[in-house]
Amino acid sequence: MIHVFVGTKAQLIKMAPVMQELDRQGIKYNFIDAGQHASITGDLMRQFKLREPDIRLRQSDTSITTLFQAAVWTAGSLFKIIFRRNQIFERVFRGQNGICLIHGDTLTTLLSLFYAKRCGLKVAHVEAGLRSYHLFDPFPEEIIRLLAMRYSDVLFSPSDWASRNLKKMGYWAKTIEAGGNTGLDAVRYARQSVNGYHQLDEAYVVMTTHRVETIYSKTRLEMIASLIDKITAQYKVLFVLHEPTRHQLTRFKLYDKIAQNPAVEMLPLQPYLKFMAVVSKAQFIVTDGGSIQEESYFLNVPCLIVRSKTERMEGIGENAFLAEFNPKHVDRFFELLPTLKRKAIDESLSPSRVIIDNVKQWS
Repeated sequence: MIHVFVGTKAQLIKMAPVMQELDRQGIKYNFIDAGQHASITGDLMRQFKLREPDIRLRQSDTSITTLFQAAVWTAGSLFKIIFRRNQIFERVFRGQNGICLIHGDTLTTLLSLFYAKRCGLKVAHVEAGLRSYHLFDPFPEEIIRLLAMRYSDVLFSPSDWASRNLKKMGYWAKTIEAGGNTGLDAVRYARQSVNGYHQLDEAYVVMTTHRVETIYSKTRLEMIASLIDKITAQYKVLFVLHEPTRHQLTRFKLYDKIAQNPAVEMLPLQPYLKFMAVVSKAQFIVTDGGSIQEESYFLNVPCLIVRSKTERMEGIGENAFLAEFNPKHVDRFFELLPTLKRKAIDESLSPSRVIIDNVKQWS
């Protein structure tokens, strides 16, 4: 049996094409939703026309949005993994061995790895090989990636660079290059599905930040606020707000300052298909999100990455520029903006198909 284990918005977006490929090939699979982003994933399943999960681990329709909630949830899950192995095998994995597809570098990644290995399943890590080479930046993502790569049985890398990282770590035998990131399949699906979404007539920039190292730093959020002032001298800004970001902006008394800027429109999280339509027409993107960095690359939209380091090479040196929270780097981005375009990519590739062709032996 093939088990697909997701829990966050980004994981569902990137694993949705994998499940669509399973459906296309008529392969049965067990769909597990950890519920880390429960308030969002239900709508995403409908947008990608996925069936309901076979099992939901959290019986809640709210997302985990605070560090305290994450700590409590993780501790409870670890307790079950340690002391309720048989119950997990029967309830979560339906009493069937096989392979469990896990994704990325989130808390759900870590828990899905532990769940599957505790129950004796093989594990395939999708999007393996990404490295920042700084243990605590980003935290805990870099540590989670290292654990997932160490204990998984199959590693699907999204690029030559990621494959080289894996081989340097000694994982030659279990590395398979997927020919790209499954996010490419998701963006391709979005482009085919967005007809009819209204676009703004005026030039605009899309901004979104959510990383712990960004929003829990007053200094970095103040730099974000200053960057907004700089951008709105020329463009409208669509600031798509995660709830933790809204909370931290309010806590540091920055929310009202930004919201009162007439050139800023504060928006809640948008449906994925609509968001991709909006991003595709933006002058550029400002983000600390790895997935949005990748999506801007696929859509060939300039991207200013407001992070000190990134584990993703998509767009770097082409359409994307790493700010490193350095004002001089931000100024350089604006100088280079007219030239920030990526090279052509092979649109015929389907990373999701490569993954399924390699794991269907366990179906």
